[in-house]
Amino acid sequence: MKLNIAFPENMKTEQLLMQERIPCVCKISKNFEISFSDTIPETTGTVSEWDRRELELRAIAGAGGEYTHYANSLITLVAIEPGIYKIASLEFFYVNFGWCAVISNGEYAQPGDFWDEE
Repeated sequence: MKLNIAFPENMKTEQLLMQERIPCVCKISKNFEISFSDTIPETTGTVSEWDRRELELRAIAGAGGEYTHYANSLITLVAIEPGIYKIASLEFFYVNFGWCAVISNGEYAQPGDFWDEE
């Protein structure tokens, strides 16, 4: 998965991009958007090269609304070229399950175990 985004060019953003597990919000409808409130101004980008079926094995969809998924998240990015970042890790937070790994070491994580087998 890759994040396509035009981050503001300032010292705060430079410092932020050196961190692992950066706080963000993931919003998925037809498109997959990731927003960062710690940048000034707040910045949103779109994810490319993602697979809805693979993602839904690791992050459950919500009910109703504009987005199938809307989650506070943690992301680690690796710069590929200006405005394009490889997603090295991505976790979604769910009240019922806690942190759910979607991407780990640049690949889809193990699918989640969300429901009882009964």
